[in-house]
Amino acid sequence: MDDVPIFRDLGSIFLSRSGPVDLADCASAAFQCADERPPGIVIADMHLPDIDGAEICRRFKTHPVWGNPRVVLLARPDSPEDHAAAVRAGADEVLFKPLERDALISSVRRLTDFATPRGLPRAKLDAPIEIAARGQRHGGVIRNVSRGGLVVDAPMHFNQAEEVSLHFDLGDNERRFTPTAQVVWTKPIQDGYDRVGMRFLEIDAMTVDRLDHYVSDHFPRSWSVPA
Repeated sequence: MDDVPIFRDLGSIFLSRSGPVDLADCASAAFQCADERPPGIVIADMHLPDIDGAEICRRFKTHPVWGNPRVVLLARPDSPEDHAAAVRAGADEVLFKPLERDALISSVRRLTDFATPRGLPRAKLDAPIEIAARGQRHGGVIRNVSRGGLVVDAPMHFNQAEEVSLHFDLGDNERRFTPTAQVVWTKPIQDGYDRVGMRFLEIDAMTVDRLDHYVSDHFPRSWSVPA
């Protein structure tokens, strides 16, 4: 779903071997397609002429007939705000434009080839992290990381969907990352400590790309966990 013809055509070409593809240049056209044939996955730009991608995601996720399809939203590369809005809306995946063929196909397969979507590849890590939450800063330890989020051990209890600010590097002290994140799950591990799964909110395309390369380069046999 894109209002730029060349992006619609490229997306169709990339995915044509995965099954039938319905194209739409706006949200209203996509909704009409869904009425005729409920989709297994929806791929939509965050910025369409009639309805933004976040609202499109919410409508597909809550519609009583369309079957709660997986949703991939496409963000502008220089807009951490796009990424955050997509995650808050419930998108299963957020990709940055311009689309790369392999990334799109990999995401679609990860979300649709199995009864339960596979998690993103993750690299084990043992590095310090600073978490800012509720007006305070706490130190923690990163246990694993992916381009979509991380798992940390932290000396505090978090609430589901709580939003925090993060400050960390990948153990090389070369570049500090400062995304925001949303708590996805949490469980106690010892007195005063929780293990916490977080999904990145405000993060840009360059940072996501560097995290993706880190996982691939440092741990070529990375493991996955459910998202």
